[in-house]
Amino acid sequence: MDETAGMIAIDLGANIGEYTNLLARKASRVIAFEPDPWALEKLRKNTQSLKNVEIIAAAAGAYASTVKLYRHPEFSDDPVANSQSSSVVSDKRNISNEDFFEVPQIDMIDFIRGIEGEIGVLKVDIEGAEVDLFEAMFDQPDVMSRIHYIFAETHETKIPGHEPRVAALKARAEKMIKPVIDLNWH
Repeated sequence: MDETAGMIAIDLGANIGEYTNLLARKASRVIAFEPDPWALEKLRKNTQSLKNVEIIAAAAGAYASTVKLYRHPEFSDDPVANSQSSSVVSDKRNISNEDFFEVPQIDMIDFIRGIEGEIGVLKVDIEGAEVDLFEAMFDQPDVMSRIHYIFAETHETKIPGHEPRVAALKARAEKMIKPVIDLNWH
């Protein structure tokens, strides 16, 4: 992926910034999305010395809205580990429907259309919301052609009904020439 050095990287579901920091080493600019206030605070601290990182306090999705962000039922016991499970998908198995708050959600298709320059890497770890996003995004050739690599963790085993949808997305991704898509990342 050295051919993407100097390009833009987008980190959806940045959490506390582990991958944001790695992306910042080669990207000209990293745009990190994180909706959870606890993780957002850690992300800001962990990237404060990086001049090429922009943080957006919002969820990433297939449309713009205000959404509920649900946390793991044992979030307060271990926020570092359990913040990684926060999701806007209400029927995800490892979240609590009682522990949520509203957050803005950005329309990623419009967001990408508004970016000037090539996107070298799009990293997606948005705890189930990747399915709706990719189902919409894969039908937008103008958006997809601007991205070189997509790395995504899918969460179909934790969300009822997502397994056949993810299988269909994986089949579509295998047929695409650009971008190179890894839906088995992590």
